[in-house]
Order: sequence, then C-alpha cells, then structure tokens
Amino acid sequence: MTGRYGMDDLGIDYRKLAVPELERVLDLHLRYLQGQRGGARASLKFHDLTDVSLARRRLAGADLTGARLSGADLSGADLRAACLFGADMRKADLSRANLAKADLRGVVLRGAALARAILSEADLRDGYLMRSKNGELTPMSPDHSSVELSEATLTKANLSQAKLSNAFIVQSDLRDTDLRGSVFVRADLSGSDLTGCNLEGADLSEANLSGAKLDGAILTRAVLRSTNLAQASLLGALLDEVDLSLANLTGADMVRRLDGIEGVIGETIRLHREWILSNGRKGQRANLTAVDLSGQNLANLNLSAAVLKQAVFTKANLAGTVLAMADLAMADLRGAHMAGADLRGACLERASLNEANLSNAIASPMELRSGQGWPTNLDKARLTRVNAASADFTGARMSDTDLTQANFQNATLRRAALTDSQMTMADLRGADLKDADLRGARDLILPEPAA
Repeated sequence: MTGRYGMDDLGIDYRKLAVPELERVLDLHLRYLQGQRGGARASLKFHDLTDVSLARRRLAGADLTGARLSGADLSGADLRAACLFGADMRKADLSRANLAKADLRGVVLRGAALARAILSEADLRDGYLMRSKNGELTPMSPDHSSVELSEATLTKANLSQAKLSNAFIVQSDLRDTDLRGSVFVRADLSGSDLTGCNLEGADLSEANLSGAKLDGAILTRAVLRSTNLAQASLLGALLDEVDLSLANLTGADMVRRLDGIEGVIGETIRLHREWILSNGRKGQRANLTAVDLSGQNLANLNLSAAVLKQAVFTKANLAGTVLAMADLAMADLRGAHMAGADLRGACLERASLNEANLSNAIASPMELRSGQGWPTNLDKARLTRVNAASADFTGARMSDTDLTQANFQNATLRRAALTDSQMTMADLRGADLKDADLRGARDLILPEPAA
C-alpha cells in the first residue's frame, strides 16, 4: 500500500490514518462516550490498522467493520458492543479485552491471543461483507464467511452466552474458558483443548469435537445432539443431565465403570498397602485413574501417593482417609465426605469438590526429607458450597479456584495463594489469613475484626 489509501486483491479500498489523525478519532470517541460536547463516534470502517497499538483504549460502540487489525495490540481495550463485522484480526492481541455484546460476525481471529478476554453475549456467527458489482450484491470475501478462531488462545476467556454457530475453532486453546449457555451449532472445534472449560447448558448440536480435549470440563445440561466426539477425551468431565445417546463417541476416552468394583478396590488397596510398607519394593502403587468410585466407602484407608486422577468419588466416604501426595487432578469429589482427610501435598488441580465435607481436613504442605514442604495443589479447583470449617490449608495453592459460598469458618489459610480466586459469599469468619495472597480475588468480603 502506498499513500493514505490502498487496494487489496479483492478490490477493497483500505484507508490508513497517520498517527495524529488516528489519535484525534480516538479522542473524539472518548468525548462521545463521556457525553461531552463535540464528541463523535469512531468510524474506522475498512481502515488499515495493521500492527497498530490500541491497548487499553476505550472503543465501546466503535464501528470497525471490515477493518484490518492483524497483529494489532488491543490488550485490555474496551470494545463492548463494537462492530467488528468481517474484521481481520489475525494474530491480534486481545488479552483481557472487553468484547461483551460485540458484533464479531465473519471475523478472522486465526492465531489471536484472547486470554482472559470477555466475549459474553458476543455475536460470532458467520457473516458476509457484501459489495455491489455489476448491479448485484456479491461477497467481498467469497472464500470466508464463518468466524475463524483456529490456533487462537482463549484461556480463561469469558464467552458465556456467545453465538458461535458454524464457527471454525480448530486446534485452539480454550482451557478454563467460560462457555456457559453458548451456541456452537455446527461449529468446528476439532483438535481444540477445552480442558476445564465450563460448557454448562451450551448447545453443541452437530458440532465437530473430534479429537478435542474436554478433560475436567463441565458439560452439565449441554446439548450434544448429533455431536461428533470421536477420539475426544472426556476424562473427569461432568456430564450430569446430558443425553449422549445421539452423540458419536467412537474411540472417546471416558470414565470406566468396572464390574465387581468392590473386589477390584480390595485387591488394589491390599497391593498398595504392601507397596507403602515395603517402600515400593513389593506390592503395587494404586492406580484408579478414570475409574467410577462414586458412593464407595473408602473411609480411613491409606491411599497416600495413589494415582486417582479423573476418578469419580461423588458422595463417596473418604472420612479420615490418607491421601497425602495422591494425584487427584480433575477428580470428581462432589458431595464426598472427607472430614478429617489427610490431603497434605496432594494434587487436586481442577478437581470438583462442590458441596464436599472437608471439615477438619489437613491440606498443609507435606514435609519432605529435604526439609522442604510440598504444598497441596488446589489451583483451578471447584469448591462451591464446600464445608471446610476448621480445615488447615496452610500454604495451599488455590489460584483461580472457585470458592463461591464456601465455608471456611475457623479454617487456617496462612500463606495460601488465593490469587484470582472467586470468593463470592465465602464465609471467612474466624479464618486465619495471615500472609495469604489475595491479589485479584473476586467478590472477597473479609469479616469484621473481633472487638
């Protein structure tokens, strides 16, 4: 492109603004947002903004239809309700940007960074930019109409209630993304990583999730009508109230329901006890990965260092059970009775412990022979409405953990890492929070100090 205007190979004119001119447009838009006299809504339709820095700019409601924003820095920008219809945003940085209710139909986001971005209620359906040619309307980009999010990074983004029908989202990183109530009808999510994401109530009818990773994902009440889940991994996924009868599950990895489970458990425990007593020389370390153990009575057993990742323990009795240094990553422990359990040094990353009883549980560091302590890992775990009264979480890792309505009365949280955790209505009365890291904790209400 030369000069202020350029024409691409489809005959589309793009305008490129000099920096002072762009700054004026942005300043007038800010005045418009603030209701000040002389303000004007930013109209940057079909502008070439390639590699431009718009980080943390206020562009709510701006018109960026068909704009070239490839490689642009939009990190932390306010783009609420902005029109980005048909925009080219390949490899753009949209991390922590607010795109709530934005019009993103037909947008290209290939390789874009959207970590922690907000896209709730955004419209990401397919859409064509049209132009008049020989008296007829024809697509300006004939080979592309669907939103393309392939190879994009959307970790921890908020896409709740977003419209993503027919979107192309292959091989994208959607780990821990909020996708509640989103519509993915006929979307292509093949090969994407959706580990730990929340798809509660999402419509995935006719979507292609072949080879996708959904380990530890919440799929409660999701619609999976004619959904292709061939070769997908669903280990540790929550599938309550989900009809899988019409989904293609060929080769999918799912929780195992073993015949004669009581006998299997008995033999596994016997060999594990022998393994512990002999310091690993005899017996065998317990490995119940992705096994359904719901409702089982495992109280007061020694399962230290056992491999229990992605296992299902819903409403199981684990009271007084020794789970020190055990691997319980993405395990389903909802409603489990774990009062007095020994969780020192255990890995519970992305585990679901909603409504579990953890009263008087010990989740402090495991002291190693080197003299160092190995902390209990509860990063990204779900502990909504958990009863953790008088439990010991000294030094525990609890970043990005959902502690909504959790009961931590008289619990010990000294030196616990609670960064970016969700603390809505968490009861911290009498809790010891000395030196706890609470940076970024949401909806945190600290109790009034005792008189």
